[in-house]
Amino acid sequence: MKNLNDAERTALFGLVTFPDLNDMDLSQRFSMKYSTFASAKSRVIAKGFVDEYYLPVFPRLGFELLATVYTDFNPAVTVEERVKNTIKHVEVYPEMVFSLGESHRGFSISIAENVTRVMRISLERIKLFAELNLLEIELPTEIMLPFELSNIHRYFNLSPLINLTYSTTGKSGSELSKEFSIPRSDLLFGDSIMQVNPKNERSQEDDLSRVEKELMYYIVKYPQLSAAKLANIAPYSRHTISKVREDMLYRGLLTKQVIPNLNVLGYSILSLFHARIDPSKPIDPSTCNRREILQDETVFLVSRPTELLMLAVYEDYVHYNKGMGAFIQFLKSGNYITKIPTIRNHSLKEAIMIKRFQYHELLRQRFSLNIKDGRDTNIDDHLS
Repeated sequence: MKNLNDAERTALFGLVTFPDLNDMDLSQRFSMKYSTFASAKSRVIAKGFVDEYYLPVFPRLGFELLATVYTDFNPAVTVEERVKNTIKHVEVYPEMVFSLGESHRGFSISIAENVTRVMRISLERIKLFAELNLLEIELPTEIMLPFELSNIHRYFNLSPLINLTYSTTGKSGSELSKEFSIPRSDLLFGDSIMQVNPKNERSQEDDLSRVEKELMYYIVKYPQLSAAKLANIAPYSRHTISKVREDMLYRGLLTKQVIPNLNVLGYSILSLFHARIDPSKPIDPSTCNRREILQDETVFLVSRPTELLMLAVYEDYVHYNKGMGAFIQFLKSGNYITKIPTIRNHSLKEAIMIKRFQYHELLRQRFSLNIKDGRDTNIDDHLS
């Protein structure tokens, strides 16, 4: 990891691995003076190494599916020109929560109430791409993953990646988890945050009051604000905000994530692996959790019995080649695939992050909220 000293690396790792702990608890967990940890954390945040998010646990809120799309574009159209058009007509849909593009390809993640909403975005996307001559020969590849029929093995839990990187670039030459006796289960704890099967657990949307729905919107939109500062924006008291936030975390309706800015930290490759599994040998969830597939470099992994999609992040081509080899060799040797998976590499330095984990507008739409960010909308004043 570039431009971090040992204290900053430790603070970064602690924030990503234990996002719910306060500074005092984290300093004790890593045997650091409180002042040293707090100072290192402040620098990590000020330098833009991490962002905080509150992730709505969508299966518990009545949402039915997650969908991903990857596309090859006409390289004659610049990525800036393409984004200028698509952001007005495609990324404008609140269902699209993550979108990344570069000169000749793009990738997005959407979360939706139902298939109809996803298909509406798809039709708008293809229509626009055709009108602007953006497509190459093939149409976008769409993968729909109903929560009830799919498994989300990892949803942007980057603790294993940060721990692994420390072992290869850190001055001590050892993994932080081993240095501070942190069990691997703690690194993997954040993997299961979206693994909720609606078939076995009813939606809690109807149990939420109007106040709770509105506060979920504000908490998700302004994750970095304390309850006291959020009270200057939301029309509720600090006490109410704090109580509702803690209750939603306890009930599993929200979960906190701290996600590193990978390009700033020196990572260079984002790889997409899409494998179509032989129907005669469907892949089960426990197999997907094996280290050959759910690697430390894996940041996103979803599967169903006949399909698997993974995003992984690598520092350089050497690490990518090793991860790719292990992934393909395992699937081939187990006779899970009959042809090589689709593999697409994105340059984190060249790619444009069009949408990065934007969930609040999706909540506004789902809950039919008529919200104006009231008393004071100058967010910079609240961050100082």
